[in-house]
Amino acid sequence: MMTTNNSPFYKKAFPEIKKKNQGKFTRWVKKNMPGKSTCAAASIIMKAKKSKYSSEVRSMANYANNFGCKK
Repeated sequence: MMTTNNSPFYKKAFPEIKKKNQGKFTRWVKKNMPGKSTCAAASIIMKAKKSKYSSEVRSMANYANNFGCKK
């Protein structure tokens, strides 16, 4: 028997990144945090004070943490 999830928080599809933004966070990490992996940089950014990084960088790091860095 197959069950379906009717929760409004359940998403079946992976959130898409616009073509122009693909690789943007990885490029930012290579430029601003050389030697760090994308996932390590995302963790550092999310743990830091909000004022240290721009809201755009924080949102990219949050996306990376939520959808790219989970095993």
